[in-house]
Amino acid sequence: MAAQPVRPDIRRRSVRLGAVSLLWIAAAGAVGLVAIGVVLSIQDHDGEVPPTSSFAATGIALSVVAIVTVAFAAHAAGTTWRAAIALGGGFAAIAIAKFAMGPTALYQANRSEPIQNVGGLTSGDMVVLIAVVVGVLYIAAIWIFAVMFRPAEPPDGPSVTVAVGLTALGIAATIATSIVMSAAAGQYVEFAMTGLEAGGIALALFVAACLVAVAFRGTAVRSKALGQASMYISVLWVAIAFLVVFQVLWIVFLLAIVAIWPFKSVTPK
Repeated sequence: MAAQPVRPDIRRRSVRLGAVSLLWIAAAGAVGLVAIGVVLSIQDHDGEVPPTSSFAATGIALSVVAIVTVAFAAHAAGTTWRAAIALGGGFAAIAIAKFAMGPTALYQANRSEPIQNVGGLTSGDMVVLIAVVVGVLYIAAIWIFAVMFRPAEPPDGPSVTVAVGLTALGIAATIATSIVMSAAAGQYVEFAMTGLEAGGIALALFVAACLVAVAFRGTAVRSKALGQASMYISVLWVAIAFLVVFQVLWIVFLLAIVAIWPFKSVTPK
């Protein structure tokens, strides 16, 4: 049976909704930069390490930005408000883990354990490398959820075996990337998993995973019921776009921090 052509009015509506989603993504970046600038401008720059309040305030501010902008962008892409708010809540939890707990764990551990700096990189270089590696981890997780809940049944959709395989592949790829790209990135993950903040990070990411799963599941049900697979793909790319925006904001935030308080590092001989 030949595929039916997409009606012009549906195509125009998709373009319009896509443009609205892009506006919310741009708003997240702009407001996020302002929030970071405000937090850093009112913080005390004395001492040997950045105050924990800088990370806490930035995490809270970015979580508010996330839940509003992500929810509106996802809804503009066509999903229900329930799924959109769940996705926004997931990104709010990611913001807490990424901007508050993760950097706190990094600096707390770095006070007693220098970062293994392979290649004589500066603190800024290490920030970028860490952001790339951790970004790969987040995007792999989002992609796995998208594959698991896509609106299709086997054999077109993924089986449980495929989902488990993708999860294992994502974890293995992240570990391999950390080892190959930068010892600093591997240490950042280690600090986040073993420091005092590890429990909080694990809880935040668990909440994020649950909410993202709810969002993709709800979107899959709606797109399947309406026969609009493009809706599901749109929400997926909205999520990935926000991840990229968050990674860029994290780089900006940490570059500003390390400009004042550089990492303690050692170059292996």
